Amino acid sequence: MSSRPGPEQMSLPQQVHLDDYLNIIRRRKWVVIAFFAVVVGMVSTFSFMSTPVYKATTQIIIESQSFPVMGMGDVASKASAEQDYYQTQYNLLLGRGLSRQVIQDLALWKKFLPDVSEASRETLEDQISPIIVNRYLANLQITPVRGTRLVNISFLSPSRELSARVADAHALAFIEKNIRLQHSVSEQRFDWLKNQIQEQKAKVEASQRALYEYKKANKIISLEERQNIVSQKLMEVNSALTKAKGERIAKQAQYEQLEAYSVKDENLFLLPEIAQDSVVQSLRSQLFQLKDQKAEMGIKFGPKHPKMIELDLRSKQLQREISDEVERLRQLIKGELDRAIALEDSTGQALEAQKKVTISLHEKAINYNVLSREAESNQNIYDILLKQAKEIGLASVFDSNNVRIVENAEVPLFPVKPKIFLNILLAVVLGLFMGTGLAFFVEYMDNTVKTPQDVQQRLGMPVLGAIPYEKSLKNRNTPALPSGRPSGKSHKPYYYDAGGRLPARLKLDQQGMSGQVLLIESATMGEGKTTVLGNLAVSLGKAGLRVLVTDCDLNRPALHHLFGVRNEGGLSAAMTAILSQDMGSGTLEKCGLSDLFSLIALKKYSGQLTVTNNDQAMTSVFQHGRLLNIENQNNPPENRLGSMLLRGGSLTESQLEEALERNRRTGQPLGYILINAGFITQDQLQGPLKLQTEEHLQKLFSWKHGNFAFDPGVVETYENQRIYFGEDYTPVIHRLSRMAGSRLFEGEILSRVKPTDHANIHLLPAGEADVVHGDFINFALLAKFLEILKGRFDVILVDAPPILDAAGSESISILADGVIFVVKAGHLSMKMLNEAKSRLAETNARIIGAVLNQVTGR
Repeated sequence: MSSRPGPEQMSLPQQVHLDDYLNIIRRRKWVVIAFFAVVVGMVSTFSFMSTPVYKATTQIIIESQSFPVMGMGDVASKASAEQDYYQTQYNLLLGRGLSRQVIQDLALWKKFLPDVSEASRETLEDQISPIIVNRYLANLQITPVRGTRLVNISFLSPSRELSARVADAHALAFIEKNIRLQHSVSEQRFDWLKNQIQEQKAKVEASQRALYEYKKANKIISLEERQNIVSQKLMEVNSALTKAKGERIAKQAQYEQLEAYSVKDENLFLLPEIAQDSVVQSLRSQLFQLKDQKAEMGIKFGPKHPKMIELDLRSKQLQREISDEVERLRQLIKGELDRAIALEDSTGQALEAQKKVTISLHEKAINYNVLSREAESNQNIYDILLKQAKEIGLASVFDSNNVRIVENAEVPLFPVKPKIFLNILLAVVLGLFMGTGLAFFVEYMDNTVKTPQDVQQRLGMPVLGAIPYEKSLKNRNTPALPSGRPSGKSHKPYYYDAGGRLPARLKLDQQGMSGQVLLIESATMGEGKTTVLGNLAVSLGKAGLRVLVTDCDLNRPALHHLFGVRNEGGLSAAMTAILSQDMGSGTLEKCGLSDLFSLIALKKYSGQLTVTNNDQAMTSVFQHGRLLNIENQNNPPENRLGSMLLRGGSLTESQLEEALERNRRTGQPLGYILINAGFITQDQLQGPLKLQTEEHLQKLFSWKHGNFAFDPGVVETYENQRIYFGEDYTPVIHRLSRMAGSRLFEGEILSRVKPTDHANIHLLPAGEADVVHGDFINFALLAKFLEILKGRFDVILVDAPPILDAAGSESISILADGVIFVVKAGHLSMKMLNEAKSRLAETNARIIGAVLNQVTGR
């Protein structure tokens, strides 16, 4: 079962309750209290030590002012103009010139700079410095009364009397300045109007003169009447042209119809012009009568009869007369068409001439109207200027002032600041709110795991236990566990029992249980991984389980300090002894077949291993630690292989006899002969060959006594007359190794295991790291050791190097049945913890849960 949250778990947002916020405030209460105390203390000290300041107010009224020249041009509305006017007055009340005048009149520079020497005071009296003006304006307040035209002028000062005196003086100075400013503006406005009137008078005269000259040059008396006459004449000519065009179209249609038909076409005589002509109709009537006579006489006489000939001549004569008459009518209509065309052309020319006259008259009218409007506009402006000049001249006779004092300033009785009670109240509220906000901010910036809830919600791991913080552990790198012997001191327990929950999670049972390898990991050093492992071992030992604690952190071994055992030999020594084992020759009593095969696989040897047992011998071929083939020297493989192929129906007896005969004669392998002869295929050979190899392995691993010799060398997998299929016999070898046992490996690793003072707990220390080349662990050899140790202990707790401190350390998790992740409360950020968890996830490690170490509170 994986401890990583599923997709449904990850997609659901965490619900935040009021209790979560209250817990944050309780955890960060000292931040809130400290900030609250600092804010309230500073504000209280400042309030009681500040000099009292008094405020006096003079109230004035600013009446609205008319703007005589506002009617000229495009200007804003009256309401907007008044608003701008009042805003200007407020800014004038705060003017530096006005302030400088009040300072000089009341000699206020003595109050602002009391420590200045007499010589400097005389200089300041003549020229007020900007520093004094800035101090004066800092104490001056101009406040309009909303919805009225009243303005409050207030001045702040430590002196009651001075504040009232300055407020009144500022109001009076503003009134005097306003009067002077209005007189100056009136004079400037009147002078400007006088110049404008003179210029406008010249413009009026010039525009009227230009209008008169234009009328005279173009002989214009009544422009409107002349425009009516020209327009009427243009309409008449246009009507005549339309009529002439209609007549021309009608005549042209008649003429085109006459031209379209010949005299022999009867449709010609249906046209109104021909049908209504009496001459044509009379001639046609005579022609029809002759045709009737000719028809009657043709019955009696032949075609050459004199009467018939006379009728033919008469008929032709009538037809010629009809043709002549039709041609006469055609010429008559042609003449009428020519006259209509000429009339249309002359009428069109007359229309064009009349249009030119009309356009010329319109152009003159436009110029005339422009000059007329210009003269009228200049006259109107001139009249307005005269009117304004009279009004300004009349207003300048009287002294007008729209600013008056409504109420003089009174000497204040109480200071306006500091407001001690209000300041302290605001400090209390601000300290509480901002202190709480600071607590939440500190909590937000603290991206570490602090509570079991954080482990579950933010890391997605179940919590196996939470160990409280102990001050006694602060300055001790590796605290020793309490002795397993009875003592008067009590060890502080977990918040809840991790050791009690762990057997249930692993489903351990004391009867017939199989060993479990638990990897104790942390992201970095300093998380308390070793201490947690020791406490877990003690808890599991008390639960009656046989526990082995293994120190795989070769760079920083610490378990021997924790259990009070010397760091001698240990895991590193066992690995060195195994890896340095001589493979040349030996006896099976010291180095069994499981040991031999394991050593060849660990060292990636290539060559031949020959094992003899009494009168039997077997040769195994290896390439880079992998078994390729095994042969029984006493039982030729050809006989066994041929029998299996014969029983499987892949070969006939005659084919087998022929192949065996060739094998005896040439010495070539039977499989090569069968395939080369075409008796079987490689696929048919592969199965029986694999079965034969497995039978040889089972027989070989059953040997407990004998000798072995290993001849290293390069194995050619594609040599002539030998076929290798590359089968993986590793699972079979592992199964047989577990059944046969490993004398060498078991002896080396079990001799390094040391007992401890705690019941049911043994220790496999790391040993000296320098004996292992590069300080790295051989994972394949460690897996072999753990497989052996799992048969002797119920639980193996492995202290692994920190994931982020040692590259590749997470690979040890592949060898473990579960991983317990140790997190020190408030130590590492979520980024580092998640990175460590991701590395474990890449190895598909089974994370059982987490233990939260050094928790400061609940």
